[in-house]
Amino acid sequence: MAFTAAPARSDPCLDMPSVLRSADPAFNMAQGGRLTRHIFGAPPPNAAQDVGQPLFADLWAWHAAWSAVSGYPGELLCGDELGGTQFGKTLNVKVPARWCEKADDKGRCIDATPFTSATVTYVFERTGPPDAPAWILGVAYPKP
Repeated sequence: MAFTAAPARSDPCLDMPSVLRSADPAFNMAQGGRLTRHIFGAPPPNAAQDVGQPLFADLWAWHAAWSAVSGYPGELLCGDELGGTQFGKTLNVKVPARWCEKADDKGRCIDATPFTSATVTYVFERTGPPDAPAWILGVAYPKP
């Protein structure tokens, strides 16, 4: 399935090693993110994959959504010049997605209805101790 994206600036945020590491679901939770909360089949962090929650259909769909945000020049997504600790951006990105219909006792979605996203929201956050803060991808999720 193809995906499309509106412009989004690739730097300085997407050039930061901490952001690049946090975009990998395997490392995101350890850096303070909640990305796997929105990927069907991925183990959720402390926050469960709730019924009614939108999820990327699988890891491939997440990687397609990440390619969309990281591959186009445009608007600034994070950095000290923003003066805040969180910055969200919603882009026109079409990827396979699902609505969680049923979750197991561990908070993992086990049944979901497919849809194709119209947009994806990316939320970048500043985390870590005050003397060594770092920007990460906190969460991203598809929307119809």
